[in-house]
Amino acid sequence: SDVEQRQLYDQFGHAGVDPNSGFQQQGGSPFGGGGGFGGFDFGDGQSFKFQNGGEEIDAEDIFSAFFGGGRRRPRGPQPGADLQMHVNVSFKDAVFGCSKDLHLQYQIRNKKTRKAEVKERDVTVDIPAGIESTMNIRLAGQGAEGDPGAERGNLLVQIIVDDDDYYVRDGSDVHTEIPISVSQAILGGTVDVETLTGEVEMKIPKGCQVNTKLMLRGKGIQRLHSNNKGNQVVHLKIDIPKSITARQEELLREFDEETKKSGKGISGKLSEAVGSAFSNLFGGNSSKDVDDENKKQSA
Repeated sequence: SDVEQRQLYDQFGHAGVDPNSGFQQQGGSPFGGGGGFGGFDFGDGQSFKFQNGGEEIDAEDIFSAFFGGGRRRPRGPQPGADLQMHVNVSFKDAVFGCSKDLHLQYQIRNKKTRKAEVKERDVTVDIPAGIESTMNIRLAGQGAEGDPGAERGNLLVQIIVDDDDYYVRDGSDVHTEIPISVSQAILGGTVDVETLTGEVEMKIPKGCQVNTKLMLRGKGIQRLHSNNKGNQVVHLKIDIPKSITARQEELLREFDEETKKSGKGISGKLSEAVGSAFSNLFGGNSSKDVDDENKKQSA
């Protein structure tokens, strides 16, 4: 009747008189049962409750029925929230793996008192060998507390790896720089190299050029969750002395004179047996050019 239509419109607006809303087909209730609504219940202080006969109906269910779709509030005890934190580890700890004790401090909301509470506890995280910076470790069930009977959330730990003064990491490879003398670059020899597993002797080939790189296979970082390792790339840095003694200069000039006899001075290539390092080290000036330049500066 018009009176009933008016009551529905006053109570529920346009949805109450819309024939597609389900009110008129189900006796005034979009949830079936034909019992109608028995009023409101604000008792829990969290959401509106409606009575449909003897059954409680959440307000979100009503909005969903009126307007379609909508997000329904999950039923039952709710799990705790996930927590996030980061931890700094040294380069060696990331390479070989380690365990870290973490102190957690976080807030939760007490659903009985409606007040925020601070919780504190300690957990241990196992960091696997080979982990890289900014990787995350997930600790299941180590997050915030949930409702009674529900699980805790998870703890996500982001690993920040400190830089190292000697090693430069590139994935599972490491790069190091080793100084060698001019005579080692020309004649070859050996040099001691510090690796992740100890010191080794590395052979220097004859005639090394500037920026020569040598590789120590299997001396890098263990790949994550694997027994395979990367390599260590050794960059040879030729150490050119800024000053030399008179005797050293005499020997260098004798060396240059000997090579001139074959038509190759310091500015040219040395014998094919030892390769050329002087050309890169001392530039294109011959010994005569250097002497002429020194005379000009003295004049």
